[in-house]
Amino acid sequence: MPHPIDDVIRQRRTSKPLRDTARCDEAAPCHAEVAAALPELIETAGYAPFHKLAHESHRQDGLAAVVPWRFYALDKPTCCRLLRHLEAQAVAHPHSKWSQAWDSKIPKLLAGSSALVMVTWLPDPAPTGSLPLLDENNIEHLAAASAAVQNLLLAATARGWHNYWSTGGILRDADVFALLGIATNQLLLGAIFLAHPDAPLDAVEGGSLREKRGTPADWSRWVALS
Repeated sequence: MPHPIDDVIRQRRTSKPLRDTARCDEAAPCHAEVAAALPELIETAGYAPFHKLAHESHRQDGLAAVVPWRFYALDKPTCCRLLRHLEAQAVAHPHSKWSQAWDSKIPKLLAGSSALVMVTWLPDPAPTGSLPLLDENNIEHLAAASAAVQNLLLAATARGWHNYWSTGGILRDADVFALLGIATNQLLLGAIFLAHPDAPLDAVEGGSLREKRGTPADWSRWVALS
């Protein structure tokens, strides 16, 4: 018989909270409820396993933890301000990365969400101009940070919140990192959009792959040695 935690895991699903960008409502009480609960969710997410210490170059700027992830939480008013920044950049720079971003779902997600959590992972330093190596340490760092994201999604699901793990689009950009005070030696693992079930929304979109995962027989087998 499934354990209660099994039910939460199976209930978790992509749930994109979307709203017209002209109606980024900061005042709905439900948004404040999510913001108030976020510290507890972030603490819970931090109980993910990790097996390698983050490189000392990441342990600065007031975030000195040895875990290989960082969480940056934006409440609803901040989401709306970020939305307006993206809009202003799109107007000022037509036919640019900003105008392309304005035509994506990111603005509607910012308008619909009660909060956004930007989760980064902390790769070991690479030679200047090089991408991080996918070596043992960085695989461990990435896996640990992914486990922390999953914890966050499950904690949100247990509270009945809409939650969506996005790759971030324009939110991965160095200019946005600078705006939000995120060091550029960190890499965005996910922009986690969260919305209270009572949040005023125009639409909620699900994911397209949930029913394509197959069954355990398709991805697992027992191993026997003689």
